[in-house]
Amino acid sequence: MGYMTTSYWQKRGFSGVPVRPRTADTREKWDIAVIGGGLVGVATAYYLKKLGCDRVVILEKEFIGYGASGRNAGFILSGLAEPYSRLVVGMGAQSAKEITRATLENHRLIASAVTEKGIDCGYRKCGSYHLAVGEVEKRELEESVNLMLVDGFEVEYRSSVADSAGKSLGKYAGGFFNSADGKIDPFAFVRGLSDGLDAVEGFEVRRILKRDGLVEIYGKHESVSAEMAVIAVNGYSPLLDSYFEELVFPVRGQMLAVLPVGGVNLGDSTFYANFGYDYFRQVDDEAIIMGGLRDRFVADEVGYDDITSPALQSALEDYIKKNLGYKRFEVEARWGGLMGFTMDGLPLVGSLPHNSSVLAAVAFNGHGFGLGMAVARDLAAAIARNENSDLLKRFSLKRFAR
Repeated sequence: MGYMTTSYWQKRGFSGVPVRPRTADTREKWDIAVIGGGLVGVATAYYLKKLGCDRVVILEKEFIGYGASGRNAGFILSGLAEPYSRLVVGMGAQSAKEITRATLENHRLIASAVTEKGIDCGYRKCGSYHLAVGEVEKRELEESVNLMLVDGFEVEYRSSVADSAGKSLGKYAGGFFNSADGKIDPFAFVRGLSDGLDAVEGFEVRRILKRDGLVEIYGKHESVSAEMAVIAVNGYSPLLDSYFEELVFPVRGQMLAVLPVGGVNLGDSTFYANFGYDYFRQVDDEAIIMGGLRDRFVADEVGYDDITSPALQSALEDYIKKNLGYKRFEVEARWGGLMGFTMDGLPLVGSLPHNSSVLAAVAFNGHGFGLGMAVARDLAAAIARNENSDLLKRFSLKRFAR
């Protein structure tokens, strides 16, 4: 992999005194080794510890929060990437309702962890807008609102959307507002969640083998032995195990943070549009976080490098000028982040068919903060108590059994 960028959140997080996990001893034998120091990996270790599993170690190739968990926009959204109306058609009304409820439970778990551990991460339940860029999207969002109201979700369609100063926001055909959604500094949250857990940063896993009844995890210069391993590396999973090569597709998302001259007044909510391809928000320090536009550069935004490209970055700047009305700004950071996509838009969770001592929770399709905590909690319960939740059954990698 080539040059890696640094996100706005990571720059801000390391500018002060960073929260760090405990440094673990690789020579010890562990009950469970979690590979990947992002949200899902850290949360799995967190919930395992709450269930009494003390011999758990996180192995991270760089530092906790290095990957997508420290590079996203910090949205905590209900539902999946598709509008609710599409979920109802694609998976049925009951399944669409259950998945959406699972994301609401995921939000509750994040909020609970913030309170329990006193994590300073700017978390707020602020509501989100899904903005319609045209009549097709407007009709789908209006239909989604009607379906969600019938299913008991508190949402509304607003024919116009304004910023905090009352100025009409962009050239949008209204927006779907969901008051249940929130926002967070994702890097600060994951780092805070890792506080008190055992981890080895700078441990890049090269191989995972069975050896004398244990799982032996080999890095560049050393190895770690454990009774069981959990792969939580999201879009990087095909690099770790060839089983995922035809199941997980690495896709890059690019973002930037800008400080508009004269200040910004987008308000407290988060915004995404164009069926989730465009997204933006205001941070408390008045920076605008803008990302997406991947649909304009589909062929280019694939692979494992967290890099940026001049063409897409220029398009992000143009979007801010044309749609948000900020003509002059200073760029604070530009970065990329890797996402893992699947054919059906759902994560992959479960034990590997060729090694039952290794489990995976990967490929969250760009919505790790929408489902990651709930999946991690249920995966920890499956490991510690042999409980298999409906959510894990739905995301079982057995649905693609080969």
